[in-house]
Amino acid sequence: MIPAVGYRFWRVDPDDAWTRGRLQSPVAETLWPPLESLSAECQTRPGLRLARAGLHRTEEDRVSPEPGCSCGIYAYHDIVPMTRALREEPFMFGGAVLCWGRVVIHPEGLRAQHVRPLALCRPESPIVQQRTAVLLDEVTKEYAIPLLDLKDLVAYASEFGASYKPEPSQPARRGLDRVRDALSLRRIVRRLGKAIGG
Repeated sequence: MIPAVGYRFWRVDPDDAWTRGRLQSPVAETLWPPLESLSAECQTRPGLRLARAGLHRTEEDRVSPEPGCSCGIYAYHDIVPMTRALREEPFMFGGAVLCWGRVVIHPEGLRAQHVRPLALCRPESPIVQQRTAVLLDEVTKEYAIPLLDLKDLVAYASEFGASYKPEPSQPARRGLDRVRDALSLRRIVRRLGKAIGG
């Protein structure tokens, strides 16, 4: 399987001396290691809001992410959900990631076993760009990744892997819809015949 490309966002806290310049998952609060990949480990447990099964984490032959669990490293298939999340909170930055190993695909995104940041994108707002320029420069140097405009992010990421976004399925057509379509087609043919003189 060709590595998957995904899009996600991270929090970077400029006031925290320990995490400054480091990407942090906003939900799990995991710090992403610079210049390395992040590997998934099941941290779910009964009672955790996001947990489904989560009981496989003690089984040595099981690998995260498990299809029946909520574990794994998350990414979206598209940049649109990522950019929506970025508008909601300051010091959240989006970017592209490369995903490999075990990958569980969902309609909106995926969960992966191994993930590495590929690039960060500049905030769309010029005011936010100005306010965060120094911080983003620190982060991109720490991770040795480029800082790109949002419009260039997808093209850049696609050089490293593929999108595994499922194709939208056509809803099953009901018998009544097929009858209506056939009647409509029959009317069109009749009108064409009259227009042509037949």
